[in-house]
Amino acid sequence: MGPALFMAGMWAMVLAVAAFLVMVVGPIDALLGNTSRLAISAVQAVVAIASVVALAFGLGRLKRAYLRRKLH
Repeated sequence: MGPALFMAGMWAMVLAVAAFLVMVVGPIDALLGNTSRLAISAVQAVVAIASVVALAFGLGRLKRAYLRRKLH
């Protein structure tokens, strides 16, 4: 796994999370219907924070895999 493949994987993960946030988290208010705006915002915030945390863990795993291949 060369540096170019590592960078491509990293950017693919970032773009996938960004697309998820735009396409799923944004229109959550349409799914929840007649719920208060505060509750909708809270759900959106929780989902967005969870996806960013998952991205951070995924990038950490990708980095470890890259370093393991480079060191061995």
